[in-house]
Amino acid sequence: MEIPTAFRWVLLALAVLQLVSLLTVLRRLRAAEPAQRVDARIDVLDSVSGFLLLAGLGFAHLPVGFVGLALMGLAILLKGVRFLQARRSA
Repeated sequence: MEIPTAFRWVLLALAVLQLVSLLTVLRRLRAAEPAQRVDARIDVLDSVSGFLLLAGLGFAHLPVGFVGLALMGLAILLKGVRFLQARRSA
């Protein structure tokens, strides 16, 4: 299965936008409070995994895309755990 060239360019453009969003998340990583830093680290993992997924599909390198997909699943799992912890303590 081959991805058409036009879709590859779209995926690569989305990967560049994902890198730009990663810069804003990295700024939040410098927060002073530990709870905000943990959330920012999970957001960094989410942004990096999204970039890997889009870049892997855009360059037709599926193993990189699968690594991005696995990391994205881990980020979603961590966000769910953090949500349940916050809900339980409230």
